[in-house]
Amino acid sequence: MKTIRYALCIAAATLCAGCYEDEGNYTYDDTLEDISVSLDKAFNVRMDKEAFTYTITPDITTPDGDKSYLEYAWTQGSAPMSLPQDTISREEALTVTIDPESEDFSYNYYFRLYVKDNRRGITVMRPTELVIFKPFTDSWIVLHETGGHAELGSVEYANGEIFITPDAYTQESGTSFTGRPVRLCSRQYNTQKYTWLYEAPSQLYVQTTDLSESGLLNQVDGLSLMADWNSLLPEHLLGLVDFDRMQCSASQNGMTMCSNGHVFRANNTSPVMFEMLPSVSLSGDYYIEQVAGGPHTAIAFDKLGHRFVHCNLQTGDSWSGYAPSADMYGGEIVPITYRSGLDVADPNAIDPQEEILKFVGGYHYEVSGIAPWQKYSTYAWTVSPDGQSHIYVMRYYSLTHSDVATVSGRYDFPTPEGVDRQTPMASGPTYSNLLFYAVGNKVYRLDFTSGNSTVIYQHEDASAKISALLMAHNSVFQNDADTNGADTYGHPFSRTLGVAVNTGDGQGQLIVLQLNTAGNVDSDHTYPSTQVHTGFGPITDIAFI
Repeated sequence: MKTIRYALCIAAATLCAGCYEDEGNYTYDDTLEDISVSLDKAFNVRMDKEAFTYTITPDITTPDGDKSYLEYAWTQGSAPMSLPQDTISREEALTVTIDPESEDFSYNYYFRLYVKDNRRGITVMRPTELVIFKPFTDSWIVLHETGGHAELGSVEYANGEIFITPDAYTQESGTSFTGRPVRLCSRQYNTQKYTWLYEAPSQLYVQTTDLSESGLLNQVDGLSLMADWNSLLPEHLLGLVDFDRMQCSASQNGMTMCSNGHVFRANNTSPVMFEMLPSVSLSGDYYIEQVAGGPHTAIAFDKLGHRFVHCNLQTGDSWSGYAPSADMYGGEIVPITYRSGLDVADPNAIDPQEEILKFVGGYHYEVSGIAPWQKYSTYAWTVSPDGQSHIYVMRYYSLTHSDVATVSGRYDFPTPEGVDRQTPMASGPTYSNLLFYAVGNKVYRLDFTSGNSTVIYQHEDASAKISALLMAHNSVFQNDADTNGADTYGHPFSRTLGVAVNTGDGQGQLIVLQLNTAGNVDSDHTYPSTQVHTGFGPITDIAFI
């Protein structure tokens, strides 16, 4: 299946060398004496691993259909309005060769088309730009099923255009998965080549029912497999993991993962995970059921101890690369100190009848005297048998500082109809005391201070089921990232909500909602505020990288 591309056309031409003298006697009008010259202001093309060609074709018409009295000149400059410019073609269409390995490779190429009307002696000029964008940068990844096996699709954005590739993995890798889809994990932090062996703005982990093809993928090298799950964990730890029941969460200090009551962590110089172990101060048995990675550390829920615990990512051994030389200590699991007068609830004494549903990335709160990256929180949603829900607002900063509350809020309300452990949930740093969840074909905004739920999106197919929700920026960052995306995408990623929908006819759709600060669907910006991307099979999970 070929990539779906909007507003681009392709034709053929040949290159030639020469020079063109810009005399300035051209017009910017779309029409001149019934001759029309139209050219898009910019063309966007996805960077390939090898040299490739691209053709730009203007739309030129004359009243009699005869173009024999027209002359063409394409020039190239170093900037949009730079002069002089080199003439690179005298054909109607321009074909250029882009080689990513060339010394003069650029992500932006600036051209001008001059069309001379020899009957009237007047020249029309049209500027344009060819923009090369990196694959899978600020893009949605869709894990879906097609032909009985897993597939990765993508939705990419570039300068107002949208590129949808339902079979991105097969196209990029030249092969297909054999297993069925299970889950995606992502970590939105840069990798360094000297430790990770590749450079990318994020890391993408895929899991299918075949572990040999599952693991860390390199999105800048054709989604190649850097390490499978069997090598991301030391051999002696593999038996502790139930890969059908594991949960991942990212932090600046590495990916964290829990399964079968154990918690494991990588670090920022290696994807390999080692087990975190209880400190002497953590009394009793424990069973880690959920974990939430913060900017520098992590919070987990202990099912046996009925408590929240601190997975201290600032402790443990140091390792790097893909083959640590020895067994490493992943760090310690410690109790969270209860601060009477500050904490609104004791994190060590959760009602034994409460069961955790999920951790959801929370608000980036305002407070003076600390760095932006220290201001992140997480929301922990628990439920009781009596039909009540409870949300704990927890601040990561308090785990390494003693002057603030860890549990800054606790809210009780009736559990919304249909909400259970499988319910998709999301929130983001913009939203104080708000989160989003999906039941059936509807997305709700929950104000958990009051327990009120409001529908913000409803799919037109009443039988459709929403399988995943994800805020594009769902991690926590070393700096204030609340507005990231506004310049390049036209809307903050922290208010861009991905909704995976499986329709009644067995098809999958990725709905992208651009939200305002109140948590409602916003007005259109660079891209539509409600985007419907089709062509997928049933969707299991989504990620943003």
